[in-house]
Amino acid sequence: MKRRALTLGVLAAFLVALPPAARAQTKGKDLATVTVTGAGMDKKEALRDAQRKAVEQGAGTYIYSESKTRDFALVKDTVLARAAGFVQSYEILSEKRMEDGTWEVRIRAVVSVKGVVDAWGAVKTLLQQMGRPRIVVFLKERIGTQVVDDSTVQARIENLLLKSGFILVDKKQIEALAKKDKLLATLEDKPDQFLALLKKTRAQIVITGTANCETQGRKVVSGVTLWNYEAEANVRCYRTDTGQLLSKIPGVPTRGSGRVARSAAKMALDFQAQQIAPLVQRDVLQFWQDAMGGLGEMELHVENMTFKQYVDLKKKLAAVKGVKDVTGQYNKALTTVSIQSDVTAEILAERIVGAMDGLEITDVSQNVIKAKFGSN
Repeated sequence: MKRRALTLGVLAAFLVALPPAARAQTKGKDLATVTVTGAGMDKKEALRDAQRKAVEQGAGTYIYSESKTRDFALVKDTVLARAAGFVQSYEILSEKRMEDGTWEVRIRAVVSVKGVVDAWGAVKTLLQQMGRPRIVVFLKERIGTQVVDDSTVQARIENLLLKSGFILVDKKQIEALAKKDKLLATLEDKPDQFLALLKKTRAQIVITGTANCETQGRKVVSGVTLWNYEAEANVRCYRTDTGQLLSKIPGVPTRGSGRVARSAAKMALDFQAQQIAPLVQRDVLQFWQDAMGGLGEMELHVENMTFKQYVDLKKKLAAVKGVKDVTGQYNKALTTVSIQSDVTAEILAERIVGAMDGLEITDVSQNVIKAKFGSN
């Protein structure tokens, strides 16, 4: 337990606590100055891309030396999800908007190589302890009123997550379970039932939403009739254990044009996929990094609790080290308490037991602690 707590402390110090201008004032080989160009849908995204590239280039020798190790892709992408934390300082050399509406930002940055090395080791150790996360991607895609079986947007999201080293649950497995349980509901219709279904797959994250493509009519250009389509996606990421919404990503409309209607629609959807998939990947990586560091929301489920015990528990939880916020919903049979914390569920469970007499912990998972009062 002490080793795990120490590892979490290292991870928090290097992946979370560091602000954009990193605190450590290291010198010599611990720092690297690089010049890179980032690209994105807006200036903010382009700057974030430039910072990631700066860290990749600045710590490139070390990262390359790790390239043959187990889970390299997932460790790399997890560390780089907080790339700004390893950039001690940067200067914007130029920024410009391109003809297609995207942005390019060129920066000169000072990168903490030592910070990357230390964080890399912490992430690798925790990944060995926790295992790779499992993800479900379940998107509905339509062209007009027709549902598309092989979603262009879903495929690109899945490919990016696979390259990062995540484990993806086969959509056919979910459909088989849904058929077996006579449950054909979507996350939008019956979220509780759908999330309960996904728990059977041991998935920790579900990515769902819609991608719609509508015709914008035909236009004759130089004697050639072209079909025009516009696509737009809305994607949401949830935790399956608590149902917490991790992120909501609305896509900016994209267009496709061609002589064949279907090809024009697919072009619009592919442009949409290129835009939205990296944002989904970024949010999933950031959540996974926070989860590894013990950050974010956890739930405490308590059986057989009186209202007086509930009030007392909330007060004592608020005073527990590492707890930032406590909210709850009382029910004598099963009370649910949501806790914003900066420690892992395991460490938090230890502290809860020490703070609340008579409370027995019955189960601890990554983000859910189950307990009961045995004396009632």
